[in-house]
Amino acid sequence: MKSKVFWLTFLLVVVLASSVAAVEINFWNGFTGPDGKGMAKMVDQFNQLHAGKIKVNMQVIGWGEYYQKIVTSIASGKAPEVGIMHVDRLPEFAGKGVLVSLNDVITDLGWSADNFIDAVWKAGIYQGERYGIPLDMHPLALYINKDLFREAGLDPEDPPKTKGEFLEVAKTLTKDTNGDGKIDQWGTAIPGSWPGPQFIVPTLIHQYGGKYTNQDVTEVTYDSPAAIEALQFVVDLIYKDQVSPRNIQQDGEVTLFRQGKLAMHFNGIWMINGFKAQEGLNFMSYPVPRLGNQMAVTGGSHNFVIFRQRYHDQEKRDAALKFIKYISNNSAEWATFGQIPALNSVRESEDFQRLEHQAAIAEKIAYLVFPPLHPALNEIITPLHQESNLAILGKKTPEEALRDAAKRAQKALDAYHD
Repeated sequence: MKSKVFWLTFLLVVVLASSVAAVEINFWNGFTGPDGKGMAKMVDQFNQLHAGKIKVNMQVIGWGEYYQKIVTSIASGKAPEVGIMHVDRLPEFAGKGVLVSLNDVITDLGWSADNFIDAVWKAGIYQGERYGIPLDMHPLALYINKDLFREAGLDPEDPPKTKGEFLEVAKTLTKDTNGDGKIDQWGTAIPGSWPGPQFIVPTLIHQYGGKYTNQDVTEVTYDSPAAIEALQFVVDLIYKDQVSPRNIQQDGEVTLFRQGKLAMHFNGIWMINGFKAQEGLNFMSYPVPRLGNQMAVTGGSHNFVIFRQRYHDQEKRDAALKFIKYISNNSAEWATFGQIPALNSVRESEDFQRLEHQAAIAEKIAYLVFPPLHPALNEIITPLHQESNLAILGKKTPEEALRDAAKRAQKALDAYHD
């Protein structure tokens, strides 16, 4: 009798243990804003769906600390299984050996180049190896004040699409509305700080036919005649055409748009929800118009990465893949927090198309341009941002600024290859 009770008890313990034991994986990201709450909600949904089998523990670390924490966790053997990484940081961390190659993983997920636009698919590959699985894309966008358009007799459903149209509309909407001799309503605004040098200037450089570097990233080329012409156009909006205020303070252009004093505002797609929350602001979102010789728009992308562990655990790997696939396949919900899903199928879904602002911006997503894939990327693009700032502030000519920037960047690039 005692033997029978023992075995029944033993079997019950085994059954109970198997019913509650779940494979746990850690997921790190830097989503500290409202997008973090959105991702937490999606993680909870995944955990409920896989209750008793898989549990994802999400930890949010501010982007300012995130990347250093990753390095520390790898060194201590306590790295998370899954993380989010900006696409422009992939080469740096792949070069440090902290990321697992995902060539086989992307195949196991059932995805290929056909499932993504070309730019974001290729952006996750460094030196022939895939290190990132794209979750989203966040490009520069054009926001317009619909009320200001209508007051000027313009159609807010038909925004400017060319350089000529843009300049005409910007001039029409730059006004002294109270008659005091000072402009108090602006057609557009070009800030010397974020996102002017980081997104607006690079977008125009690529639209005019310029590039950051040559193809093999050995020569900095953003001092080309095309790039100089692009930056000249940006500067002319301020000093020649006078459709943008001068010396805009940090986020000053955002304040102007929120106050209804700015007709056309360039900023990232992540601004959608903030503008929607602004009382009395009647706006619409559009792709950046073609202001140069060709269509192009700079942007970023959050990629899933898998960090190298001291010991391989197949169950954790399989759990990580299920999690990545779930979040990606349901990224229409993620899009509500101001992103464009990387998966073509999600962007084409009814759920995404109902998001009028995101869906409108996504119409030109095929023209997205990312910075060059190189571990020394920061040394390549920081001089561009700093010198473009000086040109926008009128302290250097566009030619001086870009040539000085290219010299600094080339010196750093040469040092890296030496």
